[in-house]
Amino acid sequence: MKSFLSSLTVAALLCLSLPGTPDAQQPAGPSKPTLKTNTRLVVVDVVATDSEGRPISGLNAPDFTVFEDGHPQKISGFNYQQGGTKVTQVVLHLPPNVVSNIPTQKATNLNVVVLDTLNGDFAGHVAAQDALIKYLDTTQLTQPMAIFSMQDRLTMLHDFTTDSQALKSVVEKFKPPVRHNGSESMASRISAFTTKGDYHTDEQKIEATLNQLHLLARTLGGYPGRKNVIWLSESFPLVLAPETAVRDSAGLASMEGSAFDNLRQGNITNDYSGLVQKLANAMMSAQVAMYPVDSTGLGKDDHLASQHTMSDLAFSTGGRAFFNRNDLEVSLRTSLDDGSSYYTLTYYPDNKDWNGKFRIISIKAARPGAKLRYRLGYYALDPGAVAKDETKRISEDFSYALTLDTPSLTAVQFQARAVMPSDKTQGKVLVNFAIDAHTLAFERSQDGVQHASVSCAVWAFSGKGDPVRSEGNAIEANLPPEVYQQMMASYFPCARSLSLKPGHYTLRLGVLDRTTNQMGTTTAEVTVP
Repeated sequence: MKSFLSSLTVAALLCLSLPGTPDAQQPAGPSKPTLKTNTRLVVVDVVATDSEGRPISGLNAPDFTVFEDGHPQKISGFNYQQGGTKVTQVVLHLPPNVVSNIPTQKATNLNVVVLDTLNGDFAGHVAAQDALIKYLDTTQLTQPMAIFSMQDRLTMLHDFTTDSQALKSVVEKFKPPVRHNGSESMASRISAFTTKGDYHTDEQKIEATLNQLHLLARTLGGYPGRKNVIWLSESFPLVLAPETAVRDSAGLASMEGSAFDNLRQGNITNDYSGLVQKLANAMMSAQVAMYPVDSTGLGKDDHLASQHTMSDLAFSTGGRAFFNRNDLEVSLRTSLDDGSSYYTLTYYPDNKDWNGKFRIISIKAARPGAKLRYRLGYYALDPGAVAKDETKRISEDFSYALTLDTPSLTAVQFQARAVMPSDKTQGKVLVNFAIDAHTLAFERSQDGVQHASVSCAVWAFSGKGDPVRSEGNAIEANLPPEVYQQMMASYFPCARSLSLKPGHYTLRLGVLDRTTNQMGTTTAEVTVP
């Protein structure tokens, strides 16, 4: 499709072939078309508590002062999310055979539990799993939770839901892998990390962990609001944020002879700085706060260095770390309660020198005695360079989003319907997409033409072998003002066809906005006669 305008008649037919969307189904707060700019919006979630650890409500934007590297910044956006609020259910009135990824639940925040079976030993994995089962068995969730496992690859065990019994069921069925000789590999035995404590990891697993956390952050970026990630892990000894900033801010500079000194002396042979930068910025963009929980509890081994990794990760993202405790259930409950009430502040940095250096964020509140926790800062990477780097990874990320064990993404929203093979469809299954144009990013050129680049894809899984894929080239839309207005009042269409043998299939449907790299995905079930 070289020109969207030239195919306007086809577009209209595709739009008419799908149901209209009632007002209740329109996404809240549609995004406005924007021009491409070489700047970035910094989003910071702030948890404010009193001396008793209780959330402080009733603060307004003027009550906060935001500093970046010591310089005050102008707050451009502000809101407060009250914890304990039950999820609001949204009813979608969809005709038969039509599916959608429009969210059916409106939540103040999302919770993600990650069972880490890459790092640690089998006993720790089982302890973490048992604690999660007990927690889910005695809790009625008020906010959606998803559960992932960290193995050779990041795998979703259950998508977001408030059904604690459904989550408990999948956790009970999950079997942590039993690794050779009590989960200790030869690589972990000879690893530099055995110099302090008894670690069951190696540099290969550390790199895999960082990559999986990065992928999780990018995946969670498809949802609005704060995401609290509870990482049940033994962790590993590694500085995950700028050392000077973390040591000075957290009061760690006086810890002579600590694991930080051992790490600086060269016990780590790999350079993870580039990956750590990407991870830190991905977590910031996705509003992810980390809550590491040491799955080993109180044990005989010295895990001081890995505990500092946990503290470092939690502190730098605005979360909390839990270790040296045998009450994992309490740690889980506290983690989920802690991140449920928060303020969100946004600002555009005054400093436009994107030199890649780390910038420290500090926030003060006018309320006496208020204790604030928030993200430590971010790397000032060039927004244009970041977008270019993301483009290199986007195919891999989009492919991951289309697999069966990933959550449905909602950054780009759509409806879709599969049409069974017929003479009209030339014997192929045709999937029509009706994409909400308000969730796409249009860029306006000087002549007033609105530009967008969109890809849609269908993967069909039969349970046997690799999926049948239908992807195709991106749709390049170049819309004059009057056509753009029609599109905003209707849908952005896309269609994919694929040849399927008779049988039952699970379809993964995906839409990618190539301007922002935001995605939308959902699942459909079809039976081909």
